[in-house]
Amino acid sequence: MKHNILFVERKPFESVSIERVFDQFEKNITARRFEIERQKLPYGNSPIDILKNLLFFRPKPADIYHITGQVHYIALRLPKHKTVLTIHDLVFLHRRTGIRRYVLKKLFLDLPLRKLNFITAISQATKDEIVKYTNCDPAKIRVIENPIVDGLEPEPIKAFNEECPVILQVGTAATKNVLNLIRALDGVRCKLRIVGRIDAKINEALAESSVQFENIFNVGAKDMVEEYRNADIIAFCSTYEGFGLPIIEAQAMRKPVITSDISPLKEVASSGAFLADPDDVSSIRNGLLKIINESQYREALVENGTHNVLRFNPKKSATEYVEVYDLALSN
Repeated sequence: MKHNILFVERKPFESVSIERVFDQFEKNITARRFEIERQKLPYGNSPIDILKNLLFFRPKPADIYHITGQVHYIALRLPKHKTVLTIHDLVFLHRRTGIRRYVLKKLFLDLPLRKLNFITAISQATKDEIVKYTNCDPAKIRVIENPIVDGLEPEPIKAFNEECPVILQVGTAATKNVLNLIRALDGVRCKLRIVGRIDAKINEALAESSVQFENIFNVGAKDMVEEYRNADIIAFCSTYEGFGLPIIEAQAMRKPVITSDISPLKEVASSGAFLADPDDVSSIRNGLLKIINESQYREALVENGTHNVLRFNPKKSATEYVEVYDLALSN
């Protein structure tokens, strides 16, 4: 007999990294006594939408409910002993102040953690933050890292362009640190290709710099593979992340990576990336120039990254989630 797992997801959004990760889980879980269904919340992320979701969401019948991220508050509408919550990051706490932060912390963190028995975090750094802000028992939170997703085929490998390398920046939110990347590249012969909508501050920084750039958004999974393939370097010098999926995606595509020397990015990247201080423009610049100018170093990063991605096996992550589901079913 197979048990039904309902993935409870946010309303469709331009960023789909969470959905891609759980697409990968679904492929590896469905052969293990489980059938997966998905149900998206009817409304978005504004305060009124959150209230409407709490009032009007009607979950389908299921043996286990799994909130796959972002919409933590919907745990208040789901059964305590049958619900798993995955927390990706606590960026919402860092973007807000005052009463709004207080309310979001209650809805997205304090109340769901108080109610539910089964919590997972996608990195040790995220778990540590949850414990820091809630005083939750660490034993209640299990770390299950994101897996590498299917379809990342590096062949054919593009020769590195030493004359004018293409530097791919994935994401444009404030935490992605695009402004410091632009400052670091000023005067460097290259092309910066930015994935994600750019705001007025980024536009202004680009206009004031000499950086040649291109901007794209609404990029599908297959197109993103081509973006990695056509890039020479992947830049991901964020100031905050819950995990850092583009790091391992770039490594799987055999690309040199520069990322931040902060947790969890440095643990995810291991020895397969140059680790820069995200707040120090010269550190980012020096790392990029080292990758561009030192071919042996660059090739070592690629080889180390290729070995590193083996740690993020989808079957391993699926097995760890199955263990959580079995615990919930035993209740």
